[in-house]
Amino acid sequence: MRQIAIIILLVIMGIPGFTRLKALDKVYIEEYLTPMEALDLVKEAYADNFTKISQEENTKYYFYKLDMADFYLVYEDTDETSGHYLLHLYEFVLDDKDSEIGHTVTYGWYWVNPYTSDISKYP
Repeated sequence: MRQIAIIILLVIMGIPGFTRLKALDKVYIEEYLTPMEALDLVKEAYADNFTKISQEENTKYYFYKLDMADFYLVYEDTDETSGHYLLHLYEFVLDDKDSEIGHTVTYGWYWVNPYTSDISKYP
């Protein structure tokens, strides 16, 4: 029993070598999601019929696109304060074929907590 109390104390104090609390009622881990892993989670939840697209061969960055349409799911940014990832689900609408000028129609903004894997829809 004393060993458990010491381990709990070390975890609370944040001693290196011991894991930190990932989230309430979840496993203690030090690892967190990368932006691309967060993108994969949102794709599975909100755009499961999209296809992964990479700009170059063997690149670690990619986005998702709906086949036969201009719908995209992309990683946009990381919040500097919370560390959460911002992802964007949108459609590109071509307004002028000659100039290729268009606009986007947003269908969703999503925050992904890299420490808990929780997805929240951005209002």
